Amino acid sequence: MKKFFSIFAVVALALGFAACEPTVTPNEETKKPTLAADKSEMKADGADKVTFTATVDGVENAEIIIISLKDNSVLTGNTFTTTTPGTYEFKAVYGNESSNVVEITATEVEKVITLEADKSEIVADNTDTVTFTVKVDGMEVTEGYEITNFNYNEVLEGNSFVSDVAGEFKFQAKYDGKWLSNEVIVVANSVPMPEYKELKITATPNRIKADGIEEAAFTVMYGDENVTAEAEIYNTATQEVIESKKFSSTTIGSYNFRARYNGETTGVSATVEVYDPELAGKYEIGTIYEVNGVQGVIYAIKTDNKGLTWCYLFSMDEEDLQWSTKYEWCNCISDKGAWNTYDPFDYYGMDINNYPAFKWCMEHGDDWFLPSSKELNWMWEAITEGARDFNAPSVAKYNKLLTDNGGEPFVETYYWSSNETSDDLIEVIAFMNDSVVCLDPAKDNVYTARAVYRFQVE
Repeated sequence: MKKFFSIFAVVALALGFAACEPTVTPNEETKKPTLAADKSEMKADGADKVTFTATVDGVENAEIIIISLKDNSVLTGNTFTTTTPGTYEFKAVYGNESSNVVEITATEVEKVITLEADKSEIVADNTDTVTFTVKVDGMEVTEGYEITNFNYNEVLEGNSFVSDVAGEFKFQAKYDGKWLSNEVIVVANSVPMPEYKELKITATPNRIKADGIEEAAFTVMYGDENVTAEAEIYNTATQEVIESKKFSSTTIGSYNFRARYNGETTGVSATVEVYDPELAGKYEIGTIYEVNGVQGVIYAIKTDNKGLTWCYLFSMDEEDLQWSTKYEWCNCISDKGAWNTYDPFDYYGMDINNYPAFKWCMEHGDDWFLPSSKELNWMWEAITEGARDFNAPSVAKYNKLLTDNGGEPFVETYYWSSNETSDDLIEVIAFMNDSVVCLDPAKDNVYTARAVYRFQVE
């Protein structure tokens, strides 16, 4: 009885297995399938595909299934795609027979990463911002990347950059931890300095007759803008406002004027010399004059507080010299160059050989001296006709007068005054473009000296 049951169970089990396998011809041995692929390599881009062909005895059979050995999944259809790089193995199954194994390699597809900036230049003010965009195969992405600033070897927080340091900065993006973009350079420019506009006043002419008729007209410039009409012009001594923007007088003397505009006041005043009409033709500014065998160019005619009128000449020549070869206080603080030139040596017994600029001036003859900063500034005003600009046409006119008569022209440089400010520093006047700057260089520097002579006008 047990033997019968056993045989019956074996037969039933065999019948059950047969029902799960592909249909085959009764009593016919199942044949081994063959699997082939149209290529062994593909791109892991989700689009490239491998097509399989499964046959039995060279004939395709719909009952053959293709299995991926990576996860034992059954392939739907006879094609395979993937976005995951790697090696994949496949086999075909027909009945209880398996085919050969086919190996397919899916290679990683190189991605094109592009880094773009919305501007190539920024201002290094720590607020002007450059914003970057990262694209993968032409499509913008908002995550999965990092942007590195190579100058500081650091990754940006986000996709923007500001700087308070001027310079050239290089950036590159990395996507998915491995794909690198192009390099982008951003230039951070220095913060532009605010435009400086100088407020400047001039008088034309700067020397008029004391007849109450001849006038000096004022011009006020704010940078390149003529603001004469809007500016307030006033006499620095009396504070009287000159509404007409013109000045005339019957009183001999020197008059200084400044201007106010846009909350600013001119740093340098315009000087108008009012002279005795009877001196016209006899003592003319800008002409060569000889007195008592002394030759020079008249550059100023001044009336002092005693009512005496003095005519000032500058020498036909000039020389580059040291003010002194040693540091010592000479008490040269007077506005009178003659006093500064003679008194330290006559009264204090200083050695003139230690003071080359003074010695050179005195060698021109009696009463020649190194001008004070005030007297030197009159010279600068005269040769520029109040423009205080070395490029003024009047400078060329004075230089032609000098060279045509065997003299030496003025040069764009610093000129020594006789005024000292300490035991080692001296005031100089800058005969330079748009300048009347008084500086305090050391006494042993080499600058230019031009001698001055004055005589009383009878």
